[in-house]
Amino acid sequence: MRSQHVTLTRPMLLAAGLSLFFAQPATAVEYDGNWQFTLSCAANGAQAAFSERFTAPITQNAATRTRSSRNAQGGDDISRFTARIEGGQMTASMDRSRGAERWSLRFAGPATSETRFELAGGMFAGDRQLRSCRLVAEAVSSAPGSLAATAPARAEATRQQLATALAALTALEASGAAEVQALQTDLDLARFEASTMRAELDRRGAAVAALEARLRTAEAAATQAQAAQTQAVATATAEINQRDQRIATAATERAALQARVTAAEAATAQAQAAAATERAALQARITAAEAATAQAQAAAANERTALQARITAAEATATQLRGALETAQRELTEARAAQPPR
Repeated sequence: MRSQHVTLTRPMLLAAGLSLFFAQPATAVEYDGNWQFTLSCAANGAQAAFSERFTAPITQNAATRTRSSRNAQGGDDISRFTARIEGGQMTASMDRSRGAERWSLRFAGPATSETRFELAGGMFAGDRQLRSCRLVAEAVSSAPGSLAATAPARAEATRQQLATALAALTALEASGAAEVQALQTDLDLARFEASTMRAELDRRGAAVAALEARLRTAEAAATQAQAAQTQAVATATAEINQRDQRIATAATERAALQARVTAAEAATAQAQAAAATERAALQARITAAEAATAQAQAAAANERTALQARITAAEATATQLRGALETAQRELTEARAAQPPR
């Protein structure tokens, strides 16, 4: 029951901590506000490098700006600038004309912070690139609800979420340590039970060995009885031969010798019956001992299998604990690294 409780609690703690940490508020106008754009282009042959700066508002993550002026030759210089932000990526273009001349500048680049974009691009005449250019956008003022305006509140919320996640991870580590200690106790108990079972098996093996020794003693006694029988038969046969030689004059002695032979055969039969009875009894005891030993070995095998399963489950649980801890610690480290500067 203890292991089941920890297994159910650990994912709940981890899920609660991570759900708090990764929760992010929805923003409708991430980058709205007044922005300053700095355009710089490299030299092109005899044409020197140049740069210019202008300000344009961004509304609903988009900006437009049109400028028209008269040049020294009396013609019109027209510049039309557009920019759009999607997924933290800004794309911008500027179409320019001076009399009959037409050219454009195109840029793209990511946000380096909540108040700055760095875009790379170039100046083009049609599809031919004339210069390499760079556009830097920096927020001058931010609209309410934008990323920059809500940064302090979001940073505080993130800090609180990190504290909650850290508390959940601390509770998880404590719960995991208690579970490991409980599993170690179960493992020690299992090892003690296995040692007790091995001692019982050794005791029963000694009993079987004693029974085998008694069987060997009985077999030796039966062999001795068989030898005595053989000797008695040989003696009787000799006496019968002697009696046959004296048959004409020793009829009375022959009858006595025949009686001795009969008595010897009866004694031999009794000895054989006793030996057979003892052998059957010993064999029955050996069979019972072997059956008991087989049952004990089967029980020991079942117990060993159960213990091994428990040990394997304990090791798997410990591995899951370590993997969960490592994952949580890695995600915490990543979350801290992703935390915006205070």
